[in-house]
Amino acid sequence: MDLVEQLNHIFYPRTIAVVGASTNPEKAGFMCLENLLEAGFRGKIYPVNPGLSEAFGLKAYSSVKDIPGEIDLAMVVIPAQLAMPVIEECIVKGIKGVILITGGFREVGTEFGSELQAKIRDVATRSGMRVIGPNTLGLINPSINLNATFQSTLSLSKVGNVAVVTQSGGMLIHIAHTLTDLNIGMSKAIGLGNRCDLDFDEVVTYLAQDEETRVMILYMEGIEQPRKLMKVARQVVKQKPILVYKGGRSGGIDRATFSHTGALAGEYQFYKAAFTQAGMIEADDLTELVDITKALIFQPPSSGNRVAVLSVQAGPGIVIADRCRRLGLRLAELSPATRQRLRQLASPLSAVDNPVDIAWRTSEFDVCREMFRVVLEDAGVDGVIVAAAFFPPGMEVVRAVIDIAGYCGKPITVCLYSPLGMAYAELHALEESRIPVYPFPERAVAGLAGLVRYGRILREFD
Repeated sequence: MDLVEQLNHIFYPRTIAVVGASTNPEKAGFMCLENLLEAGFRGKIYPVNPGLSEAFGLKAYSSVKDIPGEIDLAMVVIPAQLAMPVIEECIVKGIKGVILITGGFREVGTEFGSELQAKIRDVATRSGMRVIGPNTLGLINPSINLNATFQSTLSLSKVGNVAVVTQSGGMLIHIAHTLTDLNIGMSKAIGLGNRCDLDFDEVVTYLAQDEETRVMILYMEGIEQPRKLMKVARQVVKQKPILVYKGGRSGGIDRATFSHTGALAGEYQFYKAAFTQAGMIEADDLTELVDITKALIFQPPSSGNRVAVLSVQAGPGIVIADRCRRLGLRLAELSPATRQRLRQLASPLSAVDNPVDIAWRTSEFDVCREMFRVVLEDAGVDGVIVAAAFFPPGMEVVRAVIDIAGYCGKPITVCLYSPLGMAYAELHALEESRIPVYPFPERAVAGLAGLVRYGRILREFD
C-alpha cells in the first residue's frame, strides 16, 4: 500500500473505532465520540470500552477485534500503560491507521515513556499500520464533516483549500480558529504530536497530490531529520506554497525549547537557512502567517516587487509605503504617461506620484476604475495595494476594485476597516471576488509581500 492510499484511509475513513469511549463528559473519550457525531461524520462509528454496552446510542464493543467488518481508523484515548496491547489488537484487526491521542510518552521525559513510544513505532512500522502521535490532538477534514479530535470548536472550520500541519495541538487550534475568523476554509488539519511514526515530510508529500489543498501551513518546534522535509519541500513548492512558522527560536536548553512534544527545538538559524533553501515561506509571527495565507489563497503570485499604492487618505498610504520598504518591496516608479493620465482624472488637490491619492473621487465609480486600470497597466507595476476607508457616500472605490481586480493578472490587496463592522457588505463583496481584505495597512502589505516572495520562489525553483 503506497503512502497516498495509507493516508486516504486516515483522512477519508469510512469506519472509526473510538478506543476508550466514555459516557463521562469530563473524559477525552467522551469528547472524541461526541465530536465525531456532532460534526456530522457520515461513516460508521464504533465505541470501544469493555465497561460499556452502549454510548450515545451506539453499541459498544469490548475490543476492536470484536467489531464486525473492516476498520479504517482508530482513535485511542486510554492511559499510556494500556496502549501497547491495544495497538497490537489494532494490527491484528487490520486497522489502517491509529490516532494515538494518549499522552505520557517521550514528552514526559521518562525512560518508560520513551521506550514505550519506540516500541509502538517499531510494531507499527513492521505491520504497515500508520500511527499519528502519540500525544496528539488528532485531525479534521471539513469536506467530510470529520472532527477526529477532542476539541469541539474545530467542527466550525469551513471547507476550503488550506492544510494545517502542526506538532502542537494548541497551535493547531489557534491557527484553525484564526483562519475561520478570517473567512478562510481548510482542506485538512492534523496535529502530529510526538511523531513516533507519521512525520512532516510524509504529510507534505500526501498533501502535494491532494486536490483540495492549495496552500500548506506548517508549525514546527523541532524535527530530527530536517533534510527529509527539505527534500520534499523543494519539489512541492513548485506547485503549492508552503508556509512555515518555527516555535522555540530563542535558544537555550530549557523546558521551553525541549518542547511539549519531546523534540529538541534546535538552533533556529539552521532552520531558517533550511527553510530558505527549500523554498518555504517563513513567517515572523502568527499574524503574518495567516495574512500571507489569505493572500496566497485569493490572489496570483507577483512577477516582481514593484508596488503601487492607491490610497483614499494620505496617512494610510504613507504607512503602507513605509512598510513596503521594510519588507523589501519597491515603490513602483510610475511612467510619465501614467502620471499624466492620473492628473487628468484626479482632483487638483491630489498627489499622482506613488502613493497615488484618490481622495475626492471615491464616490465616482468610473473615475476610480479608470485610475486603477491606468496604474495596473503600467509596465513598471507588479502589484497594487489599496487603502480604502469607510465613509458613505464614497464606497464606489470598492466597487471599482472588484470590477478591475482580474485585469492584467496582477495581485491586489486591500486595507479596509470600519467601526462595528459597518463595512461588512463591502468587505464581503471584496472577498467574494477573491480580493483579500485586511484591517490594518501593514497587514495588507504583508499579504502582498507574501505573493512577491512566492513569485520569486517559483522563478528560482523553475
